[in-house]
Amino acid sequence: MKSICNKILVAFALLFFTACAVLGAVAKDKEFSEDENRYLTTFEKPTVKSIIQGDYQTKLTDYLTDQVIFRSGFMKIYGLSQKALNKTEYNGVYLCKDDFLIEVFREPHNTGDIIERLNKVAGRVSADCKLMLVPTAVTVYKDKLPSNVSFKTTQTDMLNEYYNKVNMTTIPVYGAIKTGSLKEQMYYRTDHHWTTDAAYIAYTRYCAEEGLQAVPKESFEIREISDDFYGTVYSKALTINQKPDVIRVYNTDMTGISVTAGGEVISLYNEEHLKTKDKYAYFLDGNRPVINISNSKVNNGKKLMVVKDSYANCFIPFLVNHYEEIMVLDTRYYKRGVSKTANEWGATDILFLFNLNTLDTDALVRGIF
Repeated sequence: MKSICNKILVAFALLFFTACAVLGAVAKDKEFSEDENRYLTTFEKPTVKSIIQGDYQTKLTDYLTDQVIFRSGFMKIYGLSQKALNKTEYNGVYLCKDDFLIEVFREPHNTGDIIERLNKVAGRVSADCKLMLVPTAVTVYKDKLPSNVSFKTTQTDMLNEYYNKVNMTTIPVYGAIKTGSLKEQMYYRTDHHWTTDAAYIAYTRYCAEEGLQAVPKESFEIREISDDFYGTVYSKALTINQKPDVIRVYNTDMTGISVTAGGEVISLYNEEHLKTKDKYAYFLDGNRPVINISNSKVNNGKKLMVVKDSYANCFIPFLVNHYEEIMVLDTRYYKRGVSKTANEWGATDILFLFNLNTLDTDALVRGIF
């Protein structure tokens, strides 16, 4: 009886994988994976040069892997199996308590170099420079990490080194966000970004340090704009039973506010992105090299330049209440030097805002200073 069952299972498996192979062969190549939020490798005809150099073999392997029929389903089943086996890490993601997926933290290697570059910029501009470094969920929610995860150098160690050595005003936010985490969700379960609630707390800390009057929380219309958000970390560690995140927005009065990017009129919020996988791009219409914001209701002569990564996207809408103009530079895409641009534009203030993973690992961030 056992032998018959085994034969049936083998036959079923062969039939299933044969069907997958046939379907994969006739199916049209898929160019983009919504679940993984990335472009997939499509078929390229071989050339003599690509075969000799080995490029074609590599691309063919990537193509066969990316174009497997039912790829997302297989990956979700595999991710579920990793949880069932009590694995602590999967594809660069910690599998944590309370259904949190937290991006793996890599030990920093470039702290001294980045501090030197920040100080060079501060010495070359007439603007008042400030630095806001944001710890990620790996620090604020360290109690949710698997018990065997530890770090030689922590993000709090990084914070202390940066804030002790940079020649600019520092905006500490870790303590306030940690306290806020006792009442509200400060980071998404499925994404590497902080939530809008955490960004608002950081905004109040910024205002306190800068002598500005923060807009009270009760003055905003706070609403849920999505309850089915699956973010970047989920895209790395797909699984079947993962709970989605909720995205909230603190609606800002848009009267008198103009937002442009490369000559195109955009908005602080773009509803179209809520129909896509990358729903966080709702804030500031996603990542662009340069964004210019003006507010005709503010007349204080202040021009703020924000040099940032995507953590700033849900933070910047709070700042429009305090500056005549804001120029936003995303150093992953902007190709000119910060100091030259700031001096030519006449910035009165510069805010460097990065999360602690991006600041150390993104070479383009280091290169732009």
